[in-house]
Amino acid sequence: MPNIRCPKTVLLLLFASMLLPSCVIQQIDHTPYEQTDYFRQTLEQLEAHAPVVTSTDTLQVGWAKVNITPPLHTPLAGYGKRRGMKYTSVHDSAYVRTFSFGNGSSQAYFVALDMLITPMAVSAALEKEYARLGLKPEQVYLSATHTHTSFGGWGKKLMGRIMAGRYKEQVVQATVQHIVASMALAQAGQLPARIGYGQVHAAELVGNRLTGDATALDTTLRYLKFEQKGGGTALLCSFSAHPTILPSRQPILSRDYPGALVDSLESVVDFAAFSAGAVASHRPHTLHGDSFESTAALGNSLARKILNSLPNTGTSYHSRLGYASVPLQLPEPQWRSGDRHRFGPGLFHTFFGNYPAYLSSLQLGNVVLLGVPADYSGEFLKTLTAQAKSQGQELLVTGFNAGYIGYVTPDEHYGLKNYETRAMNFYGPQSGSYLTAMLLRLLQRHQPEAADNPANP
Repeated sequence: MPNIRCPKTVLLLLFASMLLPSCVIQQIDHTPYEQTDYFRQTLEQLEAHAPVVTSTDTLQVGWAKVNITPPLHTPLAGYGKRRGMKYTSVHDSAYVRTFSFGNGSSQAYFVALDMLITPMAVSAALEKEYARLGLKPEQVYLSATHTHTSFGGWGKKLMGRIMAGRYKEQVVQATVQHIVASMALAQAGQLPARIGYGQVHAAELVGNRLTGDATALDTTLRYLKFEQKGGGTALLCSFSAHPTILPSRQPILSRDYPGALVDSLESVVDFAAFSAGAVASHRPHTLHGDSFESTAALGNSLARKILNSLPNTGTSYHSRLGYASVPLQLPEPQWRSGDRHRFGPGLFHTFFGNYPAYLSSLQLGNVVLLGVPADYSGEFLKTLTAQAKSQGQELLVTGFNAGYIGYVTPDEHYGLKNYETRAMNFYGPQSGSYLTAMLLRLLQRHQPEAADNPANP
């Protein structure tokens, strides 16, 4: 019989009594998502949070970047095996790169962070700043480069600390203030601008690390080209290869290949930014192993593809500006324990937390950007881009927008005994088809009522 007079024993017994009910092993839920309450609730949210789309005047575009690198000895983020390792040197600094868009009646921002994700603590703190600035959260489209060698210190729950080191409130607050500063600088530099969409195939630079299927992946390097009336030029690009080139046990902060990419682009244009695309199951092809030579080679190769394509990328003035943020209702967590079972939801929330999730969108003329709070698989892009084409639009999909719900891969891969489909699939066998169905519906809400009429100032 335990010694209940021992304070430590009492505390352990109390902890066990609270935790055990949530540790019950349960059956994985295979209910078709179309028959669930969370599906119906998200459909209602899509109706309640319809995109705000205006076409008042010519789109003005501005941009700015601010260094967000914390002091040395801040934890790195990206790999649990680091155990909170702190970086002792900086190979290339982390930035927030922001675009500002306005058309006389609406204002919106695109924010790209040189971070693993847009941390939930940062998103929550930003919402307080939005209110002070007279903005709504849906006006700010958040994204990240997903480099696994940027700074951490932003995860409060146990799993957040494993992936990003000990939580540091000063890191979160400093990051928020840098983001706000970048937004103000970008808006101050707004000028009427022509916008163009371009894409280049880069199949030799990316592979499917989940199945090895060379045909089931997103090989397209996408970019937006901005030309201000005053002569300034900028690029926003996205690619679906994971920025995981550098070794996990190296205590050096870096932006991985996205840093080399934007630096190379900025040798030609005034400003460049990168956001991770649909990276789940997608690995980069490298020539020099896990080294800075490889990050430079991949980044420079991608930059050359864009720069070679730029002369053929037409631009025009537009007036249409739209944005939305839709609360994404989720099923109970289905963190797996074997082939047919999962841990109780309470245990998942104890380790990972219980945070809101959103789908984001931003419309610039005939281009629509969709943001997902996940490692979302590029295998879904064929379906989404086909829908955009049917609407006469171009599409970019980016990940890690103000939250994180794990890896989202095609349903047919659920039975694979891989890291992405086992340890990191948080929401069950239909999370891929469910999330894609919601993205398709959000995309359809941005369908133009008529052909977008260019506005010429």
